[in-house]
Amino acid sequence: MTIGSNFSTKSVKLKDYPNYEIKLQLWDLAGQKHFSFVRPPFYRGATGVIYIHDLTRRSSFENLTNWQAEVQKVIGEKTSILVGNKLDLAENGEREVSKKEGEAFKEELGALSYYETSAKDGRHVEDIFKEITVGILKSLGKI
Repeated sequence: MTIGSNFSTKSVKLKDYPNYEIKLQLWDLAGQKHFSFVRPPFYRGATGVIYIHDLTRRSSFENLTNWQAEVQKVIGEKTSILVGNKLDLAENGEREVSKKEGEAFKEELGALSYYETSAKDGRHVEDIFKEITVGILKSLGKI
């Protein structure tokens, strides 16, 4: 569980765009309601959003609409991707959110894609960073 916020960077090399090696600044913000006062300042300057929910906790999926509204109130609509995390646990019978629900919500959210990932084993994590980077570059007219 994130408490407040965590910061990291990620370098992304794009095979189809060899002139670009992009360094992303990533802010992992706590999603719990009692942290809502902390989040808005972190949104300013963001050019992309990765909305992440826990495949094994329906409540995190149900909060996506609130998180999107909160983000858009501060920075408007930005390039985004929807991610269902903890695929490793979901495959072991702990799934509470179906892939079909995630795909449908991606459309409602206006996100580029929907991925199901496992941060534990790394499945599809690199794909997310590459796609959000290309989406951001396209939205900025850089490619």
